[in-house]
Amino acid sequence: MSWKFTAIALQLGLLFWPSMGDAQSAKIKLGSSLSPPSLESITPYVAIEKGFFKKYGLDVEVVEFRGDNTHVKALLSGDIDMSINMGATEGIVGAAKKVPIKLWVVSNPITPYHLIARREAGTTLQALVGKSVAVSGIGAISYHIPRIVMERSGVDPEKFKYVVVGSPADRFKAIVAGKVDVTVVTNTEVAKLGSYPDIIDLVNVPKVVPEIPYEFGMAKDDYIQKNQETIYKLAKAIIESNRWIATNKAGTVEVARKILPDEPAEVLSKTYDLADPRLWGVNGDISEASYNFTVDFLKRVGYLETPVPYAQFFDRRFVDRALKELGGRK
Repeated sequence: MSWKFTAIALQLGLLFWPSMGDAQSAKIKLGSSLSPPSLESITPYVAIEKGFFKKYGLDVEVVEFRGDNTHVKALLSGDIDMSINMGATEGIVGAAKKVPIKLWVVSNPITPYHLIARREAGTTLQALVGKSVAVSGIGAISYHIPRIVMERSGVDPEKFKYVVVGSPADRFKAIVAGKVDVTVVTNTEVAKLGSYPDIIDLVNVPKVVPEIPYEFGMAKDDYIQKNQETIYKLAKAIIESNRWIATNKAGTVEVARKILPDEPAEVLSKTYDLADPRLWGVNGDISEASYNFTVDFLKRVGYLETPVPYAQFFDRRFVDRALKELGGRK
């Protein structure tokens, strides 16, 4: 009787014992260069709210920074474990400067940017020559995008004044206040332009420069080597989240309202509609051609000398494994 009682007690105990997934849940701090966040950078928040991280036993916190500079410092110092929303050009330039980081997933393979300007400053790119351009940092993606747009439009990007302001939200506030003349913002800010007749939408950036990626997931080399299974799970959760976002407007807007309570629902809805369907990387990757275009531009403008080859910059093991299980999408 005693062994039967012991077996029954053991079975009952197992019912209330935490699952291995819960017991081994990995706690991870993921950095984002956007504070406050935007609907365009919503992927990790969706992964938290809709349980994609939890599905793989991951306990994830998003740590927000105002721009890439502080974000990169936090990554290198170990204040955060990995990055999910780091400006793509920042990641590329950093790796070329021998910063020990690699790309592990692409959250946004194209940009959500628009070039906007104060109407009184000028209504064409040529008319804006000599004016101030707000950026998140010198060398950040918000610095390079307007330069590429200007160059492709036949305007010399060197004839503008570049002013460091911060995130897309910060830059939008600066242009509304009349502190700067030009900037790039996301679909989120463009969705509000109806309330600001003094500001005009000059260029829908992805239509002019579709090659440039927006946000990268970056990690230090040593972290990657020590946490390969965790990174694979993170990559898979990010891809699943992006696929959910790309096909679920109502749910995405619902999550956005939680993390952006000050944004009206109609603005968030319009923001989603303005987004190019390719914005959320349903395969979590970037083509070698797009990468090479970006590094070639960065070389021409003097922000890197010897870029890291695509195969060395992008550690595709985790994305490729996830896609083998999930299947690729167009």
